[in-house]
Amino acid sequence: MQTLRLHESPLNLAGTTRASLAAFFLLFVFAVSLPPKWATLHVAGLVLVFSAGFARREDWRTPAMHTFLLCTGLWLIPVLLTGGLQHAAGVATATSWTGLLVLTLRMLGIGLGLIVLVQRGWLTLYSATVALLCALAIHAGAGLIDFLTTPDASLVDWRELRIRGLVFNPNPFAMFMALTATLCAGLLRHPLRRPTFWALGALLITALLGVWVSGSRGALLTAAAGFAVLFPPVSRKRLLVYLGCGVLLAAVYLYVAAHTPPSLYSSSDSERVRIIAYTLEKIRQSPWLGWGIGAYEHLPGHVVNAPHNMWLDLALSSGLMALAGALASTALLAYRLYRCGHPAAHLALAVLAACVVAGTFEYSILDSTHFRGVWVTVTAIACYTLNERALRTNAS
Repeated sequence: MQTLRLHESPLNLAGTTRASLAAFFLLFVFAVSLPPKWATLHVAGLVLVFSAGFARREDWRTPAMHTFLLCTGLWLIPVLLTGGLQHAAGVATATSWTGLLVLTLRMLGIGLGLIVLVQRGWLTLYSATVALLCALAIHAGAGLIDFLTTPDASLVDWRELRIRGLVFNPNPFAMFMALTATLCAGLLRHPLRRPTFWALGALLITALLGVWVSGSRGALLTAAAGFAVLFPPVSRKRLLVYLGCGVLLAAVYLYVAAHTPPSLYSSSDSERVRIIAYTLEKIRQSPWLGWGIGAYEHLPGHVVNAPHNMWLDLALSSGLMALAGALASTALLAYRLYRCGHPAAHLALAVLAACVVAGTFEYSILDSTHFRGVWVTVTAIACYTLNERALRTNAS
């Protein structure tokens, strides 16, 4: 099977069209702006939405487009329907019509735009991967500088240090670093030229360091999920390696926990239990209609500002049908990627698994700018890997 040809240069100007350079730069700007939520994120996102207008008739007939529309529609249509029903029922916290339109553009429009760009040949899996890595490398470097310039910084100051780089929040910073580590590890499995190998290796180490110094437990599990898909414990040797790493991390965790204030752990854990209990009660009160996107922080007795769980947030915001659609679409995409068997699909499956874990522990598809951008990008590129003709083009 072929690889993504990472030993070649994506920006060979002699053979690159202006459209390809523009598409590369557009994805780079979108990706580099997403972690800190710079204003250029919205500009790049709007241009990606307009890019869907370049679609030809044959673009709508590909497996990539069909799978993306199905996987997104399975949960987005129930969200839109319940949003309208919430207004009809007079729910005080109903999602605004503007909010529903913006969500549709961000999740459907941006994804369609990305798929059109790669199907038209202006982006390839290779150039898209390099654009994402270049953007993520900037934030990995910023996190490393943040760590090195922090007075008395130490790796044992976990959960007290909370390095955040340019993201201004340690948890999202850690999520992006976990996804960076997964992406680098997946690419390093294939034969590479020495400069590329060392560059990816350095970025992998920097990203893993960023995950650790952020103090995010969810990011550790996110990275672990990605690595488990990339390197499944199918042999005794690999299983022993996983067990050894698990024991080592548990020992380090216990050591660090014993030397830090207990409140850093106990308060967070007890708060999460209360969040889950409160969210489940609100879902029980309105299981089919939901309360509206972002309604959690406006409901009486709420614990924090969000459920911090993509599945619970979907059910609370838009009802159980939206939750069922999201579960079905994620399972469908994962199954299609698994059955595809191409190395690019395997890597996409690993990144998807990491995203699912990240969303389960922290984020919302509906109400988190960080996670919305990650989810639509990963979903669109993952769906594109199902286009076998395009994969052969990228690999030839």
